[in-house]
Amino acid sequence: MCGRFSLTATPEEVEALFGLAGLETFPPRYNIAPTQPVLIVATGPSREPGSNLPEREAVLARWGFLPSWVKDPNDFPLL
Repeated sequence: MCGRFSLTATPEEVEALFGLAGLETFPPRYNIAPTQPVLIVATGPSREPGSNLPEREAVLARWGFLPSWVKDPNDFPLL
């Protein structure tokens, strides 16, 4: 099963690429597997017009695969 990836960019490179501000430092990771926390970039809350705040935010999230036949995700661990 393919499901691993890496994050080798520095926090500064990630900030510049996605237009983020104040990103916490994190080490490079070369073998991120399902169920491990991973840095994701998502649309943040709506900002007032003219605001200098970024419209995206970076957060840590646990990721994984969930089979389509699972009826209740709370009763099944991520793969």
